[in-house]
Amino acid sequence: MFSQEKTVKRNALGRNGMRMYPMRALGLALFLFACAESNAIANDAVENFYKGRTITSVVPFGPGGGYAIYNQIMARHLGKFIPGNPQIVPQYRPGAGGIVASNYVYNVAPRDGSVMAMVSDAVALAAVIDADKAKYKVNEFIWLGAIERVNNVLAVRSDTGVRALKDLLGTEVAVGGSGAGSPTSLLPALLRWLEPVKIKTIDGYTGINPMFIAIERNEIAGATVSWTIFKTLRKPWFESGFLTPIVQFGSVKERDLPNVPLSVDLARTAEQRAVARFMASNVDVGRSFILPPGAPTDRVQALRAAFDRMVKDPAFVEEITKAGFQLSPASGVEVQQAVAQATKLDAGLTRIVQDMVSRAK
Repeated sequence: MFSQEKTVKRNALGRNGMRMYPMRALGLALFLFACAESNAIANDAVENFYKGRTITSVVPFGPGGGYAIYNQIMARHLGKFIPGNPQIVPQYRPGAGGIVASNYVYNVAPRDGSVMAMVSDAVALAAVIDADKAKYKVNEFIWLGAIERVNNVLAVRSDTGVRALKDLLGTEVAVGGSGAGSPTSLLPALLRWLEPVKIKTIDGYTGINPMFIAIERNEIAGATVSWTIFKTLRKPWFESGFLTPIVQFGSVKERDLPNVPLSVDLARTAEQRAVARFMASNVDVGRSFILPPGAPTDRVQALRAAFDRMVKDPAFVEEITKAGFQLSPASGVEVQQAVAQATKLDAGLTRIVQDMVSRAK
């Protein structure tokens, strides 16, 4: 027994008879102090960069639509969580369904953290489908986070006689589109590929607001838009029966659209299911914000942390919900992983998707 006690004591002592536990504690304390000091220096550098500075937030569509409203709300709140409390101002760069904005951020925008962007939720789809125009590598963007992830819905004026998907087999309708890189154009193309529906897409609209005006004027019969945007900006249209939801694009139905079919459920073959799932991947991107590739690591970390704090802040939550939006945030890391997964396409499937969109135009 005495021998065991001596052994235990020796194991607790160093070569000079000093106990190791205080030494370890001191080492840990010094390590933590060094980390804290390093973080403080990094925070000071970030604060010095952003203090008195304006961050430009690029918007992929024109003023008045859902992307513009999301951006405006974000701009009123994010700055207070960024060291140095910079101002954030929008810069509208519409065109080609969001591709113009993505190309600018990837190829032209400063890479110092002074420019961020809200990208089209079809940014990953466009990189595959319209590769000639999409001059960016979507996995090289630095994702800050998403405010919302929600299904897109094709809705049509009820006075067309179209009340369900089967009605589109015999009745032709025209819907609005924002260009090759936008869900407003891509998702009707998917539907035409899955079913012999009579949908004609009229491209050229710079955003949702001009489409809504065109629907009111009966210049087009409908559009494929985020369900939240429909409910936020034109809820009376659905309450009155002016518009009817026909099909939704996502992997799971929206809770308040239990009887509206999902596009993936229309697929009959493994090939069609794979294509439909890929085309619905824009839901995982959602209403996301990015930085250009190569932004400094300390500023990336600061902006991601600021975004995560913002989406939990009571003042931000109150404003976003009062505006009628559905807050379902995701971190930058989560969105980055979702984008990487969405773009894992083999060459054969990529050709099928490109051909499908080309033939369906």
